[in-house]
Amino acid sequence: YGMSLGFAPSHLMIALLVVQLLGFPCSLGFIWIANHWGAIKGLYVGIGIYMLITLGAYFMQSVSHFYGLAVGVALAQGGLQALSRSTFAQLVPPEKSSEFFGFYNTFGKFAATMGPLILGWVALATGSNRLAILSVLGLFGVGAVCLSFVRISPVSSPTHNP
Repeated sequence: YGMSLGFAPSHLMIALLVVQLLGFPCSLGFIWIANHWGAIKGLYVGIGIYMLITLGAYFMQSVSHFYGLAVGVALAQGGLQALSRSTFAQLVPPEKSSEFFGFYNTFGKFAATMGPLILGWVALATGSNRLAILSVLGLFGVGAVCLSFVRISPVSSPTHNP
């Protein structure tokens, strides 16, 4: 998307480095969110951040704005991935975790294919990369709606006494 707006490849690489360098420390913030508000609310926070990033990308004009969005991605990406995996692990029967995580990984690859396909289709249909980037908002919305049906019961463990 940055290339379609005319940003130099060096700017794209710097943004990628920003995401990688800040991603881990930012993901630690999601531990705090999950511990204080719960994993589901943490997932909603991550989805909300991504929705704001998508809106910001629609209005993006400058390289500095591009870097700001990279910081936003770093803020959400690692924590959202970690919380989604740990939440999924709580939902599946332990004796069938390998089968369920195989499905999880397959579905992730499907999603990684569908997003760019939708983005490309909207760009071709409208002739606008800005409108194409907005199409991703629908995917985040669908994810948030699906998440609203997830219920996690507290797990009894030696360290957790309800």
